[in-house]
Amino acid sequence: MALPEQLPPGVTPMMVELGRGVFNGTGGCITCHGPGAGGALGPDLTDEDWWHAKGSYLAIMNRILEGVPREESATGTDMPPRGGAPLNEEQVQAVAAYVWTLSHPESADSLPLGVTRDLVVEGDLVFHGIGGCVTCHGEDATGVIGPNLTDDQWLHAKGSYLAIVQTVLTGVPHEQSKSGVIMPPRGGSEISDQQVYQVAAYVWALSQQAGH
Repeated sequence: MALPEQLPPGVTPMMVELGRGVFNGTGGCITCHGPGAGGALGPDLTDEDWWHAKGSYLAIMNRILEGVPREESATGTDMPPRGGAPLNEEQVQAVAAYVWTLSHPESADSLPLGVTRDLVVEGDLVFHGIGGCVTCHGEDATGVIGPNLTDDQWLHAKGSYLAIVQTVLTGVPHEQSKSGVIMPPRGGSEISDQQVYQVAAYVWALSQQAGH
């Protein structure tokens, strides 16, 4: 699913990724909303029809915090505060961010969630500069010790922007490497979180420009 270029104020790509994990894991949201959030006991969260939250990020967050009493429920099923799970405030915000993205798809040629054209350009500079990515992936990113980043064959990151962010952040340990070559967290460099987002945006763009 293609995602909107701009996130709501205060939301970051990492929040969305955290929210995805909580929604499908410890938050137990799939029990009522289904594994694809298409609805079960609770309503479908992937369309534009909002029964209780009006669709804005802040409204969704407030609804998760307060829940839906049975007398206000459009389905006849109540939702406990925080979905009945012991979610902390960070997790509530993250789940709200993820749920917001579900109903805000864009056209297939849009940039991934949280990515701008400037971020891609800045990532090019990190890739070829302070990030040291060319040491393993080559000047043209087609691979040296590390894999080719310009095609659609993803060994570790599955090709999505957020998956690439996660791989850059955590690296690829030997036991998970499909090439037998490890990648240290942040590629062994001291790039900042913002530079991680930048280089991930650039790497994502490489495979898209290749026509895949």
